[in-house]
Amino acid sequence: MSADKTAIVLIAYGSCLASGLAALRTFEARVRLRYPGIPVRWAYTSAHIRTRLALHVRRKSDSVVKAIQRLVLERFSPIIAQPLQIITATENESVEELTRTVSGELGIPVSVGQPLLASDEDVALCARAIFTHLPAAREPGEDVIFVGHGASHAAQSRYAQLCAAVRERDSAVHIATLSGNMRIETVLPHLSSARVWVVPFLSSIGKHTVSDIAGAGEGSVRSLLERDGRSCEVVKAGVLENAAFADIWLSHLDAAAARFGLAPVLDAADA
Repeated sequence: MSADKTAIVLIAYGSCLASGLAALRTFEARVRLRYPGIPVRWAYTSAHIRTRLALHVRRKSDSVVKAIQRLVLERFSPIIAQPLQIITATENESVEELTRTVSGELGIPVSVGQPLLASDEDVALCARAIFTHLPAAREPGEDVIFVGHGASHAAQSRYAQLCAAVRERDSAVHIATLSGNMRIETVLPHLSSARVWVVPFLSSIGKHTVSDIAGAGEGSVRSLLERDGRSCEVVKAGVLENAAFADIWLSHLDAAAARFGLAPVLDAADA
């Protein structure tokens, strides 16, 4: 199949923070290097983010459906869609359902890539990537908690798999989620250091990092740790900023592109 009219849609929850948007742009730059000449567009799954960007940043952004419809109007076909979600949970399933619906209605082939933790192999790769993403200022033995969004979904088990893989190597590195059955309260009994590092296990930082993790509210991760008598240092960077994690998403994009006979040109980070 010709790549002349192929397009790529990158799908993220979205962010209104300059640093979060910069991380998305950096990933986009790698995609453009990997697939030169193929247009790359964005779709944000959060209606709240799309509204805030339009009102406060004067920046228009598309939903998944709108982004694909726009590409179809511009006569692009086929379309490669790569979600930047962490697990195959409700949000990612919604993305897959939306792309199938739009593809069927418009008669345009759409290939959807997998999220970060889609397979056992991904879990092993993420476990290794985590140890390239530890805080540089961490002292030996200090606890580090990677905090993901979580889900009330069977895919939540991927977090548990990752936690087991990581703790085999370093028992002071933990995985927790904001929702689901691995909330921060389940980690507290396993902490031993006075200072605890908290790292968002999210593709890019936004409201969850600022409010739910680092915020002063009673239910934030920071507040829970401080009530437990510990100091809390929050790393305000999403895992998409780390090349080892970005490489996993890129490999899933490559798999989606391969369904249309397309192969990547390796970028500088792969050299």
